Amino acid sequence: MSQIEFAYDKAKLREFCLIETQGSLETDRPGGLRGQQRFGQIERLADGKVQMLVGVHRVPGSVVQLKKPLAVLIKQPPAEEGGDTSYRIEAIIRDKFMFKVRPDVILQQELVNMPSVS
Repeated sequence: MSQIEFAYDKAKLREFCLIETQGSLETDRPGGLRGQQRFGQIERLADGKVQMLVGVHRVPGSVVQLKKPLAVLIKQPPAEEGGDTSYRIEAIIRDKFMFKVRPDVILQQELVNMPSVS
């Protein structure tokens, strides 16, 4: 019988979070969001809520604690041929950022103060 070993170093453990949106995030790049490092910015506000900024859109959201934390695992190659499989715990996910409402459009101050054309 083989055993699966889980190893972690609490000092190196990182905190991740899940992001839940109503609808989908789209981009005009050919590969979509796949392979992109950054698509927007999420800020924690003083009242405990969050907001996501994507381009000229702002989406208000909330932080929900997961009932059961999730672990992000990375499979490690066996030390020797035929050795047991082991996994390293890379991160723990305890929170979920929920964005349920439609985004607001952020207008730059320069656009708001532009004279109207008749």
